Amino acid sequence: MKIFLSAGDPSGDLHGSNLIKEIKRQKPDTEFFGFGGHLMAQYAEMLDPLAENSIIGFWEPVKNLSRLFKDINNAKRFFKNSKPDCVILIDYYGFNIHLAAAAKKFGIPVIYYISPQVWATRKSRVYEIKKCVDKVFVIFPFENEIYQKAGVDCEFLGHPLLDIIPALLQHKKNSAPNIGIMPGSRIQEIKRHFDVFMESFRIIKRSFPCSRIIMPVFSAEQKKYITGNFQFDVSKVDFVEHNDYQKRSQMDICITSSGTATVENMILGVPMVIGYRTSALTYFIAKNLIKIKNIGMVNILAKETVCMELIQDEMTPKSVSEECLKLLQNKEYCGAIKQKLKSVTGKLGMPGSTKKVAQKILEVLKPEF
Repeated sequence: MKIFLSAGDPSGDLHGSNLIKEIKRQKPDTEFFGFGGHLMAQYAEMLDPLAENSIIGFWEPVKNLSRLFKDINNAKRFFKNSKPDCVILIDYYGFNIHLAAAAKKFGIPVIYYISPQVWATRKSRVYEIKKCVDKVFVIFPFENEIYQKAGVDCEFLGHPLLDIIPALLQHKKNSAPNIGIMPGSRIQEIKRHFDVFMESFRIIKRSFPCSRIIMPVFSAEQKKYITGNFQFDVSKVDFVEHNDYQKRSQMDICITSSGTATVENMILGVPMVIGYRTSALTYFIAKNLIKIKNIGMVNILAKETVCMELIQDEMTPKSVSEECLKLLQNKEYCGAIKQKLKSVTGKLGMPGSTKKVAQKILEVLKPEF
């Protein structure tokens, strides 16, 4: 059996690699192809390591159209010549919806695993997905109703991060605070966030001179980019692998960009300040499209602002550090946030979702082999 997967960012690469491993565990002779990153490349033949240099926003993809069109055409040729048994798409709507339409034309079943955030912008995308996707798996409970209401075959089986992050990780009390700094997985994000996050840490150090940084990175290349392009005291930074949740659980607080990191920190019980900046054009367009109050998933799930969000010009070293110091100095305030993080995590379901999704995919394809 042949399966084609497409993931366009490091988070998708992570979840895609875990899904591949689970499918291979259940059906060892399965072959995998597609787009992804270095994690998926361990188990699949990559047509392009798309997730290693993921493209976000509205203007940024325009600048990379030639590469994206080339990838779509290569995928079409693969669908025609190799006829995979199914195509599995992981988020990344703007690119993956074209693959879905192409696969549909060749009569190849299409499964969306980790659906796009249609609830945040352009709900009409649900109907585009309905046209060319046979099955959708969502990772947040409220998404299920949106798709089912539109007549899409959809299931919520839990969040895959619950399979990855070990349960009952214990936070050890530190003599001096460990400050997590997570400027993003993409170079675009790191460029816009790193200096503000680092300057915020310098302000925090005035009150907590012995504090240190824990900085998760996705790869050695990302670490090299950070150390080579920004001025900071490397001796004060503990670089850890992004999936080293044991070490990440030792963060007292975290300054993070919006994205999957906010869900990971929520599960780990780490209070955070969520900051995000993008290009002026992307922000202008997004501001007019986004129909929800919050961008941090912990806040969206809670239906209230549990962790402070500082967007665009609001994100300054002063505003970030003020909230961080409040978390570090006010035990009652910080404790209340930790309790809310624990409560909201309960909405993500139970562990075992990756195994369940793999089983469902194989059930969908059973008539084919």
